[in-house]
Amino acid sequence: MPYHTDLALVFQAFGGRQKEFNWLVPNFQGHAVGESWGTSLPTSVFGDEPELVSGQVLSQIVEQTDIQFVWGFLFGFAPEVVISPGDFAWEPSADGNRMFWGDKVAPEHPKATVEIVCFDSTLTLLLSKDDDLSRRFRAFFPEAVDLDAHNREREQRGRQSAGAAQPIPSR
Repeated sequence: MPYHTDLALVFQAFGGRQKEFNWLVPNFQGHAVGESWGTSLPTSVFGDEPELVSGQVLSQIVEQTDIQFVWGFLFGFAPEVVISPGDFAWEPSADGNRMFWGDKVAPEHPKATVEIVCFDSTLTLLLSKDDDLSRRFRAFFPEAVDLDAHNREREQRGRQSAGAAQPIPSR
């Protein structure tokens, strides 16, 4: 990957399934790169306010513009789920968000099927209730790590470190 938050590659991994969802984009930091450098991104999707966009429209934007998502969240909802961008009651945050590093990580929005987190251009988190999307993502990106397994291993290493022999204080 030229950069870890390349949504075009994430959508390739999904095999077009991103078009099955409506996407809420509550916050976004990024810019056009490569041949698209200097291109203005559509403010209707990447503005200051949360926006809801169809998977078809979002796919077209991503296909036509090389966008680097530096920080941002995209929540995918099944078409039958009724949601209004104005109903978004919190500002999602990637940096320092403990929800990503606990047990059974799931999309932050309870009605979302999938969440894509673009984390400081260094990694992309995929949180999905759809096992097929997760399988496709891991098959496309063999270096991808299962976040639940990673968190369990991290917790286990922490417990082992805590249980290590402690020096006896001198008197």
